[in-house]
Amino acid sequence: MLDSAPVTFPPPTAFMPHRPPMLLVDRLLAHDLASVTIEKTFRAGDLFVEDGAISSFVAVELFAQAAAAHFGYAGLVAGGAFASGALLGTRKIELAVPSIAIDRRLEVRATQVFAMPPAAQYDCTLLDVTEGETVIATGTINVAMGPPPPT
Repeated sequence: MLDSAPVTFPPPTAFMPHRPPMLLVDRLLAHDLASVTIEKTFRAGDLFVEDGAISSFVAVELFAQAAAAHFGYAGLVAGGAFASGALLGTRKIELAVPSIAIDRRLEVRATQVFAMPPAAQYDCTLLDVTEGETVIATGTINVAMGPPPPT
């Protein structure tokens, strides 16, 4: 019989170098060797919120933080140290809407399509999953995975 118990992940601060207000990941929903899913709900007063919405351009930062969650959690599992990193560039970013209302449950699903450390590439999708699944943005990002940040 397979164990179908849900996986409980630690808070993002346990495996990501980001800290509020720049930490945009509310929680890690899924992780495996090639992919990651993160969740974010923007609220009034959050960074990037203006007039009850955020620009859909924030998708690029969400994509980058999904990649950071992917290799950060993998580092935590492998030995306890998360890695720092940097967004190197984007390709084929497509935004379906100009802005996103606050209080919407968003998910980023990112799949690592190339890795040659320290570089990696991820195909990403930002979805509004509040009611069904609505694609907000898609794109490919290139990131550099660095050493753990100094303590």
